Amino acid sequence: MANSTQTHRIGVVLCRQHSIASLGLVMDTFRMANQLPGGGHRFALSRISQDGQAVAHPDGVLTVDGGPPLMREMDVVVIPSLWTQGAEAVADSPALVKALRTLPPRVLVAALCSGAYLLAASGRLNRRRATTHWLLADGLQSRYPQVEMDAEQNLTHDGPLICSGGSLAAVDACLYTVQLLAGRDTAKAVARLLVTDLERGPQSLYTPPSGWRRHGDREVRQLEAYISEQHHQALTLEQLAGQVHMSVRTLQRRFVAATGLTPIQYQQSVRIERGKALLEADHRSVEDIAAQVGYQDRVAFGRLFKKLTGMTPAAYRQRQRHAGHA
Repeated sequence: MANSTQTHRIGVVLCRQHSIASLGLVMDTFRMANQLPGGGHRFALSRISQDGQAVAHPDGVLTVDGGPPLMREMDVVVIPSLWTQGAEAVADSPALVKALRTLPPRVLVAALCSGAYLLAASGRLNRRRATTHWLLADGLQSRYPQVEMDAEQNLTHDGPLICSGGSLAAVDACLYTVQLLAGRDTAKAVARLLVTDLERGPQSLYTPPSGWRRHGDREVRQLEAYISEQHHQALTLEQLAGQVHMSVRTLQRRFVAATGLTPIQYQQSVRIERGKALLEADHRSVEDIAAQVGYQDRVAFGRLFKKLTGMTPAAYRQRQRHAGHA
């Protein structure tokens, strides 16, 4: 007796701002799932544009299967990355935004990286957790303040809406979608074919430390250098203020204005970055590394490390060693 196959309909939204690499990752992941031997699940892909016509993309004309009404026939609608052109895509694609707004709740929507702009413009992300590329998160949050942005995460799932981080996190979102539709075993099998992990950890693993941004405050840059050199020491606000001959109150105001962090928070970020480097290259115990970067209490180091990276020091070390031997 022949095995029955369940077909899942996947609609991929296309406009001229979309990243070809992100689109390719989406198409390849679901096509790879169709290659699994003896698979009981098949993914039927349809490409959807603003007007149902081919998309005049800068990298070549992209053929499509239909326009926005086709979305309602899908089980999942996927929005690939828009690079840094999220706002432009929203302005160019009112029919896509409207279709996303009126989709029935049974249709799962996966917005990849800056694809979240189209979903946010529809209002569907209001008061829901979302993520996008860490570099774009502040801009999206400013434009759509009702979105509950969680840029530390590589993947969020709130109601029928999935969002993922940077462009290559398209694979994570697609594998997660495969898992929801076809089960974890199928998703793991696809991940093996793609030579990747099913779960790659939070986006915070790849995000530059908070507060390390460019600014023009000479005295604050001087303090940043001093804190970096003396990060392992117990620095006080009075000591830091004395370095640049200003009051503690002025120091705090200018430091936060320039970096977005207090001096103590900045020191913590420096310590954790140094700890990450030692965990990657050093075989000493976590307790010894904690002490070297300024924490006599291993538990305090571990708690802060997990808060800033999303992983414990031991898990981070294991992950980096696994990556080094991959």
